[in-house]
Amino acid sequence: MLQKLKNMWNKSDTANATNKEHDISLAITAVMVEIMHIDGKLDEAEHNEIITAVEKRFGLSTQEVHELVEQAKKEVGNANDMHQFTSQIIKHYTTEERIDFLKELWQIAMADGHVDPYEEQLIRRTAELIGVYHREFIEAKIAARKAS
Repeated sequence: MLQKLKNMWNKSDTANATNKEHDISLAITAVMVEIMHIDGKLDEAEHNEIITAVEKRFGLSTQEVHELVEQAKKEVGNANDMHQFTSQIIKHYTTEERIDFLKELWQIAMADGHVDPYEEQLIRRTAELIGVYHREFIEAKIAARKAS
């Protein structure tokens, strides 16, 4: 009986570690998807930028990325606010990693050749929610522009 409880506990710990990684990948992808949708246009260039960023960040296959993006679209559609996503980012990422994430958001917004004011507003709000200062927000924007 005691051994069964230990086994269940160990399985639970393994599942929690997997869920944490899954939670952060879903949170990151959901924010990216929200940036893509916020201007009311579903631009292929922005979608491709998300695919590339998620593949690179999490080392996933193309199929896994597409599944994650679809799941993120559903989560964004059901979300009341961004807190459920940004809180995961704060828990799992250092400030430097959060700044890199902002750079990726800017690259997604810039992918179609135009940063919509709604996109900029959402990136600014995301920066505030994940605890990134305005100076770093601007530096991420400049770095993304140079990378484009």
